[in-house]
Amino acid sequence: MRVAPLSGLLAVILTITAFALLGDTPAYDATGREVRAFYEDHQGQTWTSLYLLVLAAVFVVFFAAHLAGVVRDVPAGGGWLHRVVLGGGLLIAVGFLIGASLTLALADLAGEPTASGPALQGLNTFNEDFFIPFVGGMGLLLLGTGLATFRATVSPLPRWLAWAAVVIGVLIFIPWVGYLAFAAAGLWVAVTSVLLTRRPEDGTPIARETAGTARR
Repeated sequence: MRVAPLSGLLAVILTITAFALLGDTPAYDATGREVRAFYEDHQGQTWTSLYLLVLAAVFVVFFAAHLAGVVRDVPAGGGWLHRVVLGGGLLIAVGFLIGASLTLALADLAGEPTASGPALQGLNTFNEDFFIPFVGGMGLLLLGTGLATFRATVSPLPRWLAWAAVVIGVLIFIPWVGYLAFAAAGLWVAVTSVLLTRRPEDGTPIARETAGTARR
């Protein structure tokens, strides 16, 4: 079993754990007093979740680099799309790191008695609405992978998984649906990560290997 593809599964687990630990953060329109109270009461969870999110960003880059290599080797299907996959992964990672930095700034500012309520309120609003980079990055990663693999004559992924990548990738960019699609994208990454560990070292596609086993 190859270890590199499992970086995607690790990234998903770390991301879910990080957001679960952080919990229900103050809404974008919360007052400065509410923001201060939340981060003062959740210091331990905040620091732990930020650390996990930074680790998730690292594993996202490793997974995106591996997936881009897989897409690049797709016969008559990859073309330049592997660059879209890698670019999407980098955008996710940068979004995670900037989001973690904003939350860290909030936690630090909330611990300062002299920090003004408007400053906390403004930073919290920016932090709560800072999701477009990593959501958009996930959409690009899925679209790049799906478009390269579903039309390939020999695909490294099952055809249904390639189509799922295209559908979820499109849905991510639709307002009010993006959040659900992003959650579905996490499941897609986890499944793809596990399936790619079954791909032989010589690059034989999973679909071909499965078909050969069935004929025997």
